[in-house]
Amino acid sequence: MEGQVGEPARDIEVVNRALESTRVHLAALARAEDALELRRPTNSPLLTLVEQAERAAARVTKYLRAQSRP
Repeated sequence: MEGQVGEPARDIEVVNRALESTRVHLAALARAEDALELRRPTNSPLLTLVEQAERAAARVTKYLRAQSRP
């Protein structure tokens, strides 16, 4: 059973890293856009969505890791 659960856990960790990288890049782009427009920082719906996905992926990872323990 561990092999079956361990592989999805590794896969979701790849997703976690991709989401983290995406979040960092989107935040930098949003700050740069705000600076170019000389405006106060604004909320990005896409950045918010990525942050929510990142939290969900972290919960899935935690669940899968717990399932792989005897």
